[in-house]
Order: sequence, then structure tokens, then C-alpha cells
Amino acid sequence: MLAYYGKKVIVVESHYAVGGAAHGFARKTARGEFKFDTGPSFFAGLTKPNALNPLASVFRLLGEELETVSYDPLGTFHIEPDAPGLRRHADLAKLVSEVKRFSPRGAEELERAVPKIRTMYASLSGLPTTALRADWKVALMILSRYMKAMAGLGPYSGVLPQPTVKLLDFLDIKDPWMRYLADLECFLLSGVDASGTVSAEFAAVFGASDSLGVSEFPRGGAEEIAKALQRGLEKYGGEVRLKTHVDEIIVENGTAVGVKLANGKGEVRAPIVLSNASVWDTYGTLLPKGAAPATETREAMETPYSESFMHLHLGIEGEGLDFTHTGGHHVVVLDKSKPISQPGNVCMISIASVWEPDMAPAGCHCVHAYTMEPFEGWEELKANDKQAYEKRKKEASDKLYVALERVIPDVRDRVLLELVASPATHKSWLRRHKGTYGAAIRAPAMFPGPTVAGIKNLYRVGDSVAPGVGVPAAAGSGVICANTLASLDDHFACQDRMDALNAR
Repeated sequence: MLAYYGKKVIVVESHYAVGGAAHGFARKTARGEFKFDTGPSFFAGLTKPNALNPLASVFRLLGEELETVSYDPLGTFHIEPDAPGLRRHADLAKLVSEVKRFSPRGAEELERAVPKIRTMYASLSGLPTTALRADWKVALMILSRYMKAMAGLGPYSGVLPQPTVKLLDFLDIKDPWMRYLADLECFLLSGVDASGTVSAEFAAVFGASDSLGVSEFPRGGAEEIAKALQRGLEKYGGEVRLKTHVDEIIVENGTAVGVKLANGKGEVRAPIVLSNASVWDTYGTLLPKGAAPATETREAMETPYSESFMHLHLGIEGEGLDFTHTGGHHVVVLDKSKPISQPGNVCMISIASVWEPDMAPAGCHCVHAYTMEPFEGWEELKANDKQAYEKRKKEASDKLYVALERVIPDVRDRVLLELVASPATHKSWLRRHKGTYGAAIRAPAMFPGPTVAGIKNLYRVGDSVAPGVGVPAAAGSGVICANTLASLDDHFACQDRMDALNAR
């Protein structure tokens, strides 16, 4: 976005590929090559005009639209061990029918709430993320163009900044089964349940899936999102430097003036510095000691965080498997009596080859299963006792196999390739504080935004800046920061073009 606005942009990337968690990798076997996504797997609104996912507008603006596969249901939720899975349809009318199989009362409550949800989403989508900025000038943008949309939010304005439990109360959803389903969806969105996920985020995602009626999977896997952004950046004169690690943000006289590179590779000087590192890594590692005010640093470092992950990437024999009715995404609750947030209790499964067969050899599937896992002890074990580390990985990954057996009962017998990653792996590859999933800031507390108090010309973007821990939140934070650094006239012109492209 900054390159589109005419700025000279250099992206300094420590990894060998762009995208952070949204990149991919491949492994060759005797059966052929398996391609895996490393993180994000649930996507909606990547290509649809006027979707709340800002990436759709950004891709269209940059002329780098993705090719995607549409699918429904967006996932199957396995909540009870001896019960059928809930097919999580995108269309709320279809979801009502599906919920009726599990809770007739919950289905009735959801059906009564659907009109309100759709009205609320229509108003939310009337103010696109691409119209936002993080300074006072945002008021001029909203007043001149989006007051009608904002007026539609009137009945919901009081509840949208509140936790999702307040929204459920507002929608008169009291059924325990439906409340549990909302907790589960919130956990998948933000790493916390409905008591901590902001209502606006939940309403936006819930409404977006209904509005589109389908989900989308990018052909080639999640890494195609990052590749498209890189192409768009380079098209407008930007530059990406891979395998280029930053040791320190250079601060002189209270102003960020560039970055110091590792391994004696020198410095990159610039009038503006943006940190896409997490809030803990920015303040705790990249900023020189004392550069930021002590109070600001302490508050930043005390930002609550979600746990890290165990990952299981498998190449499996696919003979006899049929995902026609259940789809490739599955969410498995191992023990409904335990808290959703208890590490290891909720396991996410993505079988990308269901939509993109080329990601696996003929007759095979690629599987990515992951669940939250505390970071403590993993890094030390990896450094000091490799044999014990591998043993612990095998033991910790067993719960993922147990979850997979709810979807593919004989999965252990089908394994052709197995890769297990621990929280130490997660931290190492993503260079994230304790390998965390992201900031666990509970509503109604606000996310901090892009500015950094006490240091001029330093801005933050990424998942610990905007609500949510997924791709749309990270992308949205970047769009808002870019708009903030653009003149209001350029922002208006950009939004004019986006509106025109989305109207086609």
C-alpha cells in the first residue's frame, strides 16, 4: 500500500520466504512431493468485492487478484466424541438447519437472530477497513462518505466494542449449546472465548461468511497470498530483501532513523520505520534499552499472549477417503467438559489437498493438524537434550493423532511422511516471543494501534496491533498504517479507485 502511494519501500525479511506464518514448504517422498501450509488455513472474502477482508480490495487495487476454490461447509466441528460433526455452513439459513440436529432450541434462537446479524453486517461492511486511518483525519473520511453506514450501526453501537457474550445477550441467544458454539468460534478467531473476543470482530466474520455463502481457498496454498502481495509491492517499485535479519531499530534523539542488520551487514536508513515484529519482540529485543518511555515499555511487555503450538504435518495415503460432505477443515474438541482454552483440548485440522489436489501426489493427501501448547521448557530441552526433546515431541503430538482419528480413523496406518513441530520450532521459524499465537487482549480493552509513544517515525503493524490474530487483522493493520502515512488527498483518491474497482 505504501508503494502504491508512491513511497520508496524496503521490506527487510529474516526468513527465506515472505509471509510469516502464511508461507509454505514442500517435502519429497517416494510417492512424490507434498506441499504444506505452515499456518493460516481458514479464509473468506479473498476475492469478493466489498468483503470486509481488506485483502480483497488490496489485491484488486494492486492488480494481483488470487485464483481461489470456493467451498462449503467452511469446516466440520466435532464437539462430542460419539455424535456426528456439525457442518459449519457459511450461509446462516443452512447453519440453522444444521444446528437443529444438535439443539432445536439453539436453532430457533439463531433463526430469530439472523435478521439482526445480517443488518449489523450490512452496516459494518459499509465502512471498509481500507477507509480507515489512525489519526484524527479519519473523521473527515467517515463524515464525508460513510455516515449513512455508521448510522445503520446505531442500534448495535453500544455492544460492538464489548465482549461477544454481550452480543449474544443482545441477540437473545441463551441456549447453552449455541453459547458453546460461539465460544468455539471466538477461540478460533482470537485465541480467547466469547467472554474476551470483541463483538465487532465476531460479527464481521460471522456475517461475512453468510454474505458470501462460501469460503475460499487460494490455489497453491496460503503462501500465494504473500506472493501476491510481494508481486504488488515490486510492481510499484518496492523491494524485498530475504534472509536479512534485523538486530536493532536505530533511534537517534527520540526518532527512528533506520535498522541495524545482523552479521555485520550494515544499516538501512529511512525516515520512517515500521515494525511487523510482535509487540514483545519490538519493545523487548529490537528497540535499544531506554529508547521508549519506561511506562510504555512495561505496558507493552505485559501485553497478555496466547500459548504457542504443536504442529503435525502429514503426507498420507488417500485411498478410500471421501470429504465430499465434511470438507477439508475440521475442528475437534477432545473433552467438552474442559475449558476450550486449555492447551491441547481443541485441535484444528486442514487437509488442503481436498481443494488443491496438486499439493499432494496422486492418491494422497497433505494434512496439517495443530493445537495450542505452552512454550515453557521446550527451548531448553531442544538445546540440551535432543533425544529427550524428540521423545517429548512424539508424546505431545499424540493428541493431534487422537483428534485426527475422529476424522480419519485409520490415519496412523496411512502415514507416508510425518513432520512434528514444537513451540520451540514455532518460535525459531517465526521469530516470535515464546512462539505465541498472538496478543490475547480481552475485550473491552482496546488494541494499541500503530503509533509508538515517545519515538517519532516508528510505527507498528501486525497481529498485536489490530483485534484478532489472523491474516485479515494483520493485513488490516498494515492498510490502516499505510493510509495514516499517506496524505488525506491521496487516501481519498485511493479509496475512490477501490470503490470503483469493487463496483465492477
